[in-house]
Amino acid sequence: MFANYQKKIRHKTVKNKGHFTVYLPSYHHDKIAKILSKIPIVKWHIFSKDTTKLIFEKNITIFPVNEFDFIKSMASSSGVLCGAGFETPSEALFLKKRLMVIPMKNQYEQQCNALALKEMGVHTIKKLSKKQVPKIAKWIRSENIIEVNYADTTEDLLEALLLPYYKSSSLPTILS
Repeated sequence: MFANYQKKIRHKTVKNKGHFTVYLPSYHHDKIAKILSKIPIVKWHIFSKDTTKLIFEKNITIFPVNEFDFIKSMASSSGVLCGAGFETPSEALFLKKRLMVIPMKNQYEQQCNALALKEMGVHTIKKLSKKQVPKIAKWIRSENIIEVNYADTTEDLLEALLLPYYKSSSLPTILS
């Protein structure tokens, strides 16, 4: 599935329909919506593991987590607000989206990723709270898009891994 998901991201048509995609699985969507509703000038697409149906609240749409809607929202967004894991920030950068990350508390890997992303110029905040609304609003107004080039090296890796075995005379010949 992962390779298929990567292909969907890699070949997705990128647009900007003006909304911001949010995936913060360590926060309940009610808390996220309460804080982001303080910034009514944009539309928010919040993806939540805690719902099974669409929820509409003023400028906020809460989606159940699913691959199709998430990829569609992210590819057509103005930016992505997410945790500091690996996949979603990488995908947002690949799609050339504005990115803000919030590392999960007590998650060493996320803290390290957030620090690395911050050094690249990505906006980071320590936690989602009302105090952070001005920083989020400033990020929304920014045009800060970090340029990265994630080359598709799948074929090169497979060739490097399999070529020694393919050339090996100890393997039985399939066509004989």
